[in-house]
Amino acid sequence: MVPHCDEHPIQFTHASGGFEGTYFNFGMRRESRRAGGSADLLVRELLDAGIVGRDTPRYDADPAFNADGTHTVRIIAAHFGPPSPPLTLSQPG
Repeated sequence: MVPHCDEHPIQFTHASGGFEGTYFNFGMRRESRRAGGSADLLVRELLDAGIVGRDTPRYDADPAFNADGTHTVRIIAAHFGPPSPPLTLSQPG
């Protein structure tokens, strides 16, 4: 990952079996440029949220919409289903 700044926006990479499946920057409409063997892995969710595509009225209404990528992170989390708090460790035995 490259730290967030104007020259190096926040990035997301998903790899499987040693191969890059999808890669894109996010926040401020950067999700529209995706790469990888499965570059469109999350495109349906991004389109439905109005983050990419030709119909993005939320950006027109609020230019700061998803500027920090919060909505994109929620889509990624919903797709991959990572564990969420409260997390506990069970002791063996």
